[in-house]
Amino acid sequence: MDTEERKSRQALQIVLDIGAQMLSSGAEISRVEDSIIRMCHAFGAETVECFAITYVIVVTISGEHTAGLTEIRRIRAFDRNMYKLTQLNALSREICETPVTPEQAAEKLREIESRKSYSLLGKMGIFALISLSFTLFFGGSIRDMAVSALIGILIAPVETILSDSGMNRFVQVFLCSAVAGFLSIAMAGIWRGVSSELVSIGNIMIFIPGVIFTCAIQEIFSNNMLSGLTRLGEAVITSLVIATGFVLVNVAL
Repeated sequence: MDTEERKSRQALQIVLDIGAQMLSSGAEISRVEDSIIRMCHAFGAETVECFAITYVIVVTISGEHTAGLTEIRRIRAFDRNMYKLTQLNALSREICETPVTPEQAAEKLREIESRKSYSLLGKMGIFALISLSFTLFFGGSIRDMAVSALIGILIAPVETILSDSGMNRFVQVFLCSAVAGFLSIAMAGIWRGVSSELVSIGNIMIFIPGVIFTCAIQEIFSNNMLSGLTRLGEAVITSLVIATGFVLVNVAL
């Protein structure tokens, strides 16, 4: 492998790393493909063909001094981190607008990956806010809101532990839903005047795949039918799993 081909392959692998991180962070397919094509051109590729779906990215580049190179990247994990996606978008624009070597791009990508997401305390606050807000929206009382917020706080560490375990994400959602349903029923039994239904509807909104559903509709209207239908199926299955977790606990108790 000559020097030019080695450099081109290195650049292509860095671009795929960025594209894969964008896709796993929640970017739509058209944005990922466009960013990859632009970054490949910025690194010197003359012809770029990119195909991405929800779980796979395939890129082929060629040029006057580069034989055709093809790389495939399998996407295995999804965290749908909008903050991380914003940083990755900024990095892709920087690569396209200013001279950046593959080594510099790789270093900047490592910096983005090393930045911590929400802390457990922050996640507890977010879960509590979501829970009490939707309980209020659907007509809950102050007591219902307080119990819903408390359950949201208790669910956050459970969700974190299950996420860190590497367990299947549908099983994670099912277990979190079951725990939230159990806690809502238990709290309603302990605290008179608390509606387990209104508390549950606030807690259930933590897990509803609204972002996935929105992305699915956007993909379908952007003519990315395969990715759109895949994400739509994921949203439907996740919703069914959430409902199953809450229903089974209610039936059991």
